[in-house]
Amino acid sequence: MLTERDWERSVVLEARPASSEPALVSDGGGLPFPPAALDAPAGQLQPNDPAVAALLAQIARQKTPKDSSAVPSLEGWRMLARGEDEVLFGRGLPPHLVTVAMRREARRQTWSSVAVSTAPPLRATRDGVRASGWRLEPTREPNPEDTIVRVLVTEQTWAGGTRAENRLLAPDLHVDAEQLVLTMFVTPRQGFQVRSRSPETPARVALPTPIGRRRLLDGALYDGASAPRS
Repeated sequence: MLTERDWERSVVLEARPASSEPALVSDGGGLPFPPAALDAPAGQLQPNDPAVAALLAQIARQKTPKDSSAVPSLEGWRMLARGEDEVLFGRGLPPHLVTVAMRREARRQTWSSVAVSTAPPLRATRDGVRASGWRLEPTREPNPEDTIVRVLVTEQTWAGGTRAENRLLAPDLHVDAEQLVLTMFVTPRQGFQVRSRSPETPARVALPTPIGRRRLLDGALYDGASAPRS
């Protein structure tokens, strides 16, 4: 249990203004991509693209005995992000999204899958860092006049069971008439990390305006609900 002194010693973070939708999201297995990529027309991939050909081969390998005679199809698939040596493909929409990350091997210049995810959680991503979740201090209910909120941050990457005090980044904050959407980020530790659950890290976040009657929401996870669908 944290003491009042622990909270007084906790870091104070200045929130950065942000839009209602993150600029980029990531499934943790491939390249980050803009949420608008989920609205791109599906089924328009070109089979003569080497990365797409590798995707077709991946689809063929995953066929079940029931549909073994069916011709592999690109129906429903779209390209979510592309870099020089990596591509992220997706089929469907959250929460039923399937993603396949393809990477080109430098020496042989061949493409192969490096990650396949079914219904992966999409997290807001900033400068290559995926958002971490948080909750309000459970023993203290925020007051409408508060301009400082106390949060407990759970780092979403492995960190050897250590807290993230010195690695907390300035959070993103979207403010409107009804809610405050706070998105926390933690710089991941470098190198191999023991897969031990990370303890919550206390932090105080300075708001540009009092909370008022607005709801405080965690913006780490993106479900696509706010985005228009074609």
